[in-house]
Amino acid sequence: MGEIVLYAKKSCVQCKKAIAFLNKKGVKYQLKDIVHEPPPRSLLEKVIKAENIYASLNQRSTTYKDNSLGKRRTTKNEAIRLMLKDPNLIKRPLIIRDNRAYQGFDEKSLIEFVNNSPANLSIPVVLPEVAPEAAH
Repeated sequence: MGEIVLYAKKSCVQCKKAIAFLNKKGVKYQLKDIVHEPPPRSLLEKVIKAENIYASLNQRSTTYKDNSLGKRRTTKNEAIRLMLKDPNLIKRPLIIRDNRAYQGFDEKSLIEFVNNSPANLSIPVVLPEVAPEAAH
């Protein structure tokens, strides 16, 4: 199994749940503070799917609201630029393993992500799929 890197924020409830769950399951991981040690641009470019940028955005963040991201279409490049400027915009937790990514927290999906062999899975996994408000 490849190394697992977990980007989290101390005050994030979903991050706390993911950390507690992984600890309970005995999963080893490297913890990084998403605010003080955010993922690099190269990683964000791999994680974010152009066809569903909004699945990778923290829609509760001030940056999301201040930039009206839910009320208009945005590009992958703009989303990455804003995430690098304010890592709070990145949906958390962000978990990386073997060139795959998982965002958010759901026990069943997370344990499947951690346990599944990365063979033939070089495409990032980003959950859940969320559409912007403007698309409704």
